[in-house]
Parts: sequence; structure tokens; C-alpha cells
Amino acid sequence: MDKFLSFQLKIKARLAKRKTKRFHSHDEYLVRKLRMKKRLPSWPQLKLTALLLSPLEKIIIRILSGLIIIALASFLINFYWTHSELLPKNGGSYTEALVGSPRYLNPLYAQGNDVDLDLTTLMFAGLFKFTNKGLEKNLVENYEVSNDQLTYTLRLRQDALWHDGEKLTADDVIFTFARVTNNKSKTPLYFNFQGINVEKVDDYAIRFTLKTMFAPFLESLTVGILPEHVWKNILPENMMLAEYNLKPIGSGPYEFQSFLKNKNGKIKSYQLVRNEKYYAGVAHIEELTFKFHDNFEQAVESLNNKKVDGLSYLPKEIRGRIINNRNLNFNLLQLPQYTAVFFNYDKNPILKDLTLRKILSHAVNKEKIVNEILNAEAQIIDGPILPGALGYNAETVKFPFNAEHARNELEKLGWKLTEYKPEKKEEDKSEKLTETEAFPYPVRQLKNRYLEFSLTAVNQPESVKIAKELQKDWQQIGAKVNLNLINTETAQNIINEREYETLLYGQILGYDPDPFPFWHSSQKTYPGLNFTSLNHPDVDKLLEDARKIGDDKARAEKYKKFQALIAESVPAIFLFNPTYTYPQNKKIKGFNIKEIIVPANRFNQINEWYIKTKREWK
Repeated sequence: MDKFLSFQLKIKARLAKRKTKRFHSHDEYLVRKLRMKKRLPSWPQLKLTALLLSPLEKIIIRILSGLIIIALASFLINFYWTHSELLPKNGGSYTEALVGSPRYLNPLYAQGNDVDLDLTTLMFAGLFKFTNKGLEKNLVENYEVSNDQLTYTLRLRQDALWHDGEKLTADDVIFTFARVTNNKSKTPLYFNFQGINVEKVDDYAIRFTLKTMFAPFLESLTVGILPEHVWKNILPENMMLAEYNLKPIGSGPYEFQSFLKNKNGKIKSYQLVRNEKYYAGVAHIEELTFKFHDNFEQAVESLNNKKVDGLSYLPKEIRGRIINNRNLNFNLLQLPQYTAVFFNYDKNPILKDLTLRKILSHAVNKEKIVNEILNAEAQIIDGPILPGALGYNAETVKFPFNAEHARNELEKLGWKLTEYKPEKKEEDKSEKLTETEAFPYPVRQLKNRYLEFSLTAVNQPESVKIAKELQKDWQQIGAKVNLNLINTETAQNIINEREYETLLYGQILGYDPDPFPFWHSSQKTYPGLNFTSLNHPDVDKLLEDARKIGDDKARAEKYKKFQALIAESVPAIFLFNPTYTYPQNKKIKGFNIKEIIVPANRFNQINEWYIKTKREWK
């Protein structure tokens, strides 16, 4: 203790002398140094060091100390970031707005309703699935195709389970396709599997045998598989009435949890939870909620009010209504789809005139539709095979916009401009929304017949704008066009019954470019998708033969000839191939889909989406 007091006195003495000399001589310094028992100062001594420093020295030491601390912290942070990685963390929930409402959450009946397809994609798995790489195995572990391409032997993976814990086996696959091919089930897939035999090889293997070669057959196997143990006691004719259509049991990445109805019994929201037994990797996001709206305007309002995190599809004409752009990713997806005007001349004899249909084609300003209505987010097309698809022929005959040429050609056909005198018709008692705007233009007349026909379109903003633009184009050459805008609820029945003269509609083509379902004469009635009156034997023969060819080059030649015949026959006016805009809150990470076949394909890799993150050492 005496030594410490002595040291303090010495320090004070030094401070008194520091303005002159710190030490009287070098000898004094050496003597004092030898008397010290320790070379390094103790902590109490260090605390007194500040008494020896000037204010400037203190500032310099503090700055240097801060710089050292910052440099050290930066080094440690950089070391951590370079030797660790950001990984998805389980948790969180995602809510999406859909337009429409669920009816049949059953893969055998979901084809005609986008909402049903969206939800069944999440809850059911097919033998194959679509990804960015194309068609890939899903429930299938491996498969073999015979040399004649008539026999497909598939081996299932053995780790797939149903949501209730039961194993998924070959019996479930056999049962599913037995129900598909049973006409009492009344599934839209019925015609796709006619003439195909399905047999069980063992508990995890099945064999499909085709009567004739069908090149895009594997694409047909993306349909979701049903659990036999759930459905076997339900008769085929009663399947559409079963409770499992709203409370399904599947094998997909998410499973049914609950739904809410309003007072009128309409489902307003639907909840799914992740399947903890999913064979392809349990999803990171724990819960999905879907909220249903009557139209896209309401859905956008929910997105703006942050009641939902995403919207199934954003029509281009209402994109300007989005107010929280900075919080959203606008995913632009490529979709094998085209929009066209389909001629059903069985309903209007005037449209049977091939030359007239060509003239109407020349009168359509496609460029204006794409640039002004679709904000240039679409590609103008001239035929049923899209650019880049197998068999596309850029040299196919086109009908460029030329209103003056169209008017002159009508004159040559004998159509003269005259005052329009509408005939009295019986009151339309259907639920159609008929537009009755005044007609300000002179109309064409030929032999007491007016150049008059109706254009049917679904009553949605984008379709209505395009329909009105088409109406204007045709009115300018002297055609009286009645717009028939139909509700989404009744649209499917009207289209299925072919109750229209011309139809503005979009068709999704699928992964394989097979045009058979859309243009073969056998598909003119429901559930076929040929929306025109086309009945061309040469077209039918080309489409039948192309399905039986495995060589892509040979198939492409058939499709080129098919395109030429379609251009000559003009059963439709092909308008554009749109892009699909899918907005999502930026909190959703891991979305990497670029191309989809149907809108529901946006969920194909949903088990890789995530909201929360964690960092781990590499």
C-alpha cells in the first residue's frame, strides 16, 4: 500500500514538471526503471495513465481505438457473411386473391374452372408435372416406352403418402383412370383416355397400352391421382355430389384445413396447411389462404389494402390501379395461349362466306389492340401454332390490317352501304348481358340482308375493351356488330352449347403443341374445344396422322400443312399471345417459374417458396 501511495506522489510530481522536462537525466530514468518489479503496468496503474496524457493525445487515442473497433467488427461481419449462407426458414403464411369460387376440388373435374385447377394443383399430385425444364417425373420414379411407342411402363416412387397417412400405390392409379374412362363419371377427361388400357404390374408399377401411337401421351399423365380408399365406395355417377370435392384428400404439398362461407352459402375463403409428409420436400410456408372475389377490380382492391399478399392474375388494363408497386414483384410468365375470334357460321349463314371472313380479318387492327389495350405485353399472331412451337411456319398466309381494302372487297361482293333498319326480334329471356348501344354507321346490305352478326365475349374488363375495339373496326367497313357480354357464371354453358355467332376467347394449348383438341371436327361439340364450324377432312387427317408420329421433324411438317389449311379456311381470326402477370408481395422469396402451361402451374414449385430466412455456416 505504501508503494502505491509513493507511486501516486511521484506521478503528481511528474505532472508538475512536464512543462520543463519529464526526466532530469537519462540516468534517473534507468534507475527508476530498474526499481520497478514488473515491466507491464497493473490495472490500477493503467487507470491513472490518462493523467499523463494531454487532451489532444486523448482525442487521438480515442479515434484510433474507435477505428480499431470498427475495423475488427467489419472483419468479423465480413468473415461471417463470406463463410455462411442465407437459407430458407420454415414458417409464415401466404394469402392470395382469386377471381371466381371453388366448385369441384377434384382433378377429374377441375379442367373447366381456374380456381379448381389452382387448388387441386396444390393438393393433388400427378404422375408427371410441368417445370421450367419441361415435363418431369412426379409420382413416377422411372418409366420405359416400347419401341413402337404403344406401351408405357411406369414405376412409382414408394415414399408418396396420402394426406391421411395411407400409402399411394398402383391401385390408386388404376382406380383413377378407371373412373376417368367410365362415362358415368362425366369427367371432361373422358375422351382423352378412350382406347387406352391400364393394368397393374405390381404394387408400385402400372402399364398403359395404346391402340395407336399418341406422341403427347405423357402430358396427359399430369392429371392428379385420386385415393382409392377414399373414393371406392362412391358410385361414379355420384362423384360430383361427394363432400370430398370440397374437403379433398390428396398427396400434394398442401392439404385441406378449412373454408368459410357467407350467408348465401358461397365459399369466401379456403385454408390449406403444408403436408408434413410430402415426398418431394416439405414446404417452407406453413399455411396458404385463398380469398375469392367476383371480379379483378375487387381482387386488386384487396391487394392494395394488404388483405392479400398476391393476386392470381393481373389484367393489363387495371395494372394502373395497383398503388403499392414498391412492395410487389410483377412476375411476367410465358403462357402457351392465344386469343382469337372464332366463327360459328352454323349460327349465322352470312359468316359461311369464306371471302367475307377474309375481309373481316383484314379489318382488324391487331397492333392497336396489343399496344393500346394490352400495353404491348403480348405478341401478335396469325395462326394456331405459336412462334417457337413445333411446326411453326412464319410464312403462313396473313391478313394485314387494311380497312380500305376491306371496304373495296365488300363492294366487289355486292354489299352496299345503306340505312340500317333492324328487324323486330323476340325478347331475349336468357341471362346474357346484351349491349344495346346506338349504331351510328351506315351498314352493308345485300339482297335484303344486312351485314349483321353478334360478337360474344366474357364480361371482364380486358375482354370488353378488345370486343369494343373489334366492333369499332368492323363498323368502319359497314358491319353491324352486336356485342353479347356474358357473365363468368354462365359463360361456360354458353360456350359448351356453342350458343354464339362469333366468340372472343382465349385457348390454352398445353405443353405439347397438338392442335387436335382445338381443330379436329370431332371436337366441335362439348367437351371438345373446337369453337368454330370447321369441318375439313384434310385438316382432320393431318391432325390424326401427326399424333401417331414420334419424330419431331415429321410432325412439324404435318403442322405446317395444317396451318396452311387453317389460313385458307379462316375459321377464326387469331389476335395475340399474351403474357401472364402474377403480382406477389416481395416477402415471398424463391419464386422462379418462367413458363407455365396453365395458370395453376405457377404453384408447381411452391414447396421452394419461403418467407423467413436464417443464416448458417457453410
